[in-house]
Amino acid sequence: MSKVLTSIGVKFVVGASTTWGTKPTTYKKIPQVIENSETDLDPDTIDTTSYDNKKYKSSVPGLIDTTGIQSLTANATKDEDAETIWNEMVEAHNSGNQIWLCIIIPERVNATYIPINPIKTGSPTVAVNDRITITLRYTISGDMEFEAAPTDENITNPEENE
Repeated sequence: MSKVLTSIGVKFVVGASTTWGTKPTTYKKIPQVIENSETDLDPDTIDTTSYDNKKYKSSVPGLIDTTGIQSLTANATKDEDAETIWNEMVEAHNSGNQIWLCIIIPERVNATYIPINPIKTGSPTVAVNDRITITLRYTISGDMEFEAAPTDENITNPEENE
């Protein structure tokens, strides 16, 4: 039986590449991530039903829509760690760099690399008697890739500096 994976130890890292289509060599860990949205890659369905159909409708796959907003949610911290790193990536993107989000799941052979267009952070989510969170939003700008994760030597971890 295969081992079931858990979310324990999952890392979300982000990096900027000056060459489009080439993943960066260094990344920054986004600290305090508590949730990420599912990336839906189901194509639209194009209805091809005609009067020839007698019982069932017919369709063909259409385009995959990645223009919707995706997001990570992180605990807000006094030093604005996640927001600072995210907004650095927004600035790098605005300067012409390609940004890559990488999701590293322990014990998985490959990490998930997603080319993204990050969106500047807004105000935090504040609820009565609860932690304060920040939403890191982005759109997907290309095909996801699955390959070996960056090594720890290539990841800056702001939590290690505390």
